[in-house]
Amino acid sequence: MCWEECCGNQHRGCPHFVILYHSGEKWDCGSPTCALSSAHIHKNSRTCSCTRTYRERRRVLNLIQEPCDACKEAALAARVRRR
Repeated sequence: MCWEECCGNQHRGCPHFVILYHSGEKWDCGSPTCALSSAHIHKNSRTCSCTRTYRERRRVLNLIQEPCDACKEAALAARVRRR
């Protein structure tokens, strides 16, 4: 799988990485079975079943000590349901 760089915030209060934007940087994996690679073997085939998704290469911009917003909302909803 080829790589695409994404930049975002790493939360230490939960294991989540929240993507802010994609930088546009891409790396070729050189695999013949990756449809995004320059070494792809089925270049002219219409029925190619090779992988067409990028793998994320994460660049941490901010290291945040709290949980992400989605985890905070889930924790609040769980507390409200218990009452």
